[in-house]
Amino acid sequence: MKNIRISDIAKKLNVSTATVSRALNNKEGVGEKTRRGVIALANELDYKVNFNAKAIRKEFNVLVIFPIKDKNSKYYTDLLWEGYQQGKSEFDDAKINFHELYYSGSSFEEVDRKYLKKLNELKLKDVKIDAAIIYIVGSNKKISSYINNLFDLNIPIIALHKLKYDIKANIIVTDQAEKIGRLAVEMMTYFNKNISNILLIENKNETFFGEDKTSKGFVDYISSYKKNINLYRFDQFEKKLGKKIRDIFKTVNIDACFATTARSSIYLANIIKFLNYQDKVFFICAGRNKASESFLKDGVCKCIIDNNPILEGKEAVRVAINSLINNSSYQKNEEKFQMVKKEIECRIIFKSNM
Repeated sequence: MKNIRISDIAKKLNVSTATVSRALNNKEGVGEKTRRGVIALANELDYKVNFNAKAIRKEFNVLVIFPIKDKNSKYYTDLLWEGYQQGKSEFDDAKINFHELYYSGSSFEEVDRKYLKKLNELKLKDVKIDAAIIYIVGSNKKISSYINNLFDLNIPIIALHKLKYDIKANIIVTDQAEKIGRLAVEMMTYFNKNISNILLIENKNETFFGEDKTSKGFVDYISSYKKNINLYRFDQFEKKLGKKIRDIFKTVNIDACFATTARSSIYLANIIKFLNYQDKVFFICAGRNKASESFLKDGVCKCIIDNNPILEGKEAVRVAINSLINNSSYQKNEEKFQMVKKEIECRIIFKSNM
């Protein structure tokens, strides 16, 4: 497969290479419709920035902030971190200092204190941050203010996977959340034409990330389906969730089930396995990890929808470094500014292609 160049994108869209370059680097002078068209085609063609790390002569400082590292990190955040590490390794020959904040702790508050201490140390050392890659959860206003201050100083902020409601970013590298929800229902209804009862575990309570987009895609597809489907919905943080799920399985003939996060997928898979219901329900796992792969091998789930976190993490580094190489200038006028979204293609994993 040949390498895609800026000129290839320009030719397909009948625009100049300069327009494509400005659109990809979020610079002024490009209409929003054109910018989105360029980014969409670049993603479709899997365009990769062509540069040599050795050619980066200036020294840069990149701040990297991940959320709390806990027992659930293995299902998703650790995979984002693995991708980030792979992306960082591509720039081993460059003069780039990555200041990494990814700490363990028993609570958000404990980890936030560690983060603020580290940020203060960087300030005391007079380290100038040139770009930031962030995946921040929790509710610490000081950390949000710190990131927003960088944004206001025209420093590129690259959000990874999710973006809190109170933080500003130039670009977000994320998954195809709504598409994943739609794909799940499409497979369920394709393999079971008489489907009538579906169980959905969603994530509505973590409001600092806004709406659960995977749930939205799932529910929207069901709403447009030509047959009536009974949807039983629970939040992954509900009290006595396990008992509620077991009661539903025992009182309702559930045909299929899905959970919108990797963590809740594993939780649901364990219940299905315990009840020995794997032959009774069409279950799709969200998120590829060691646990979901094990459930696929054992037949507990029929397939995995992999939102590809490793590639997310790797691409976030590339986007951040590209913004530094091209000296991207971002609009600060909030009436004009629109965050650019780069979505990573999801994949459907069966036993045969695992």
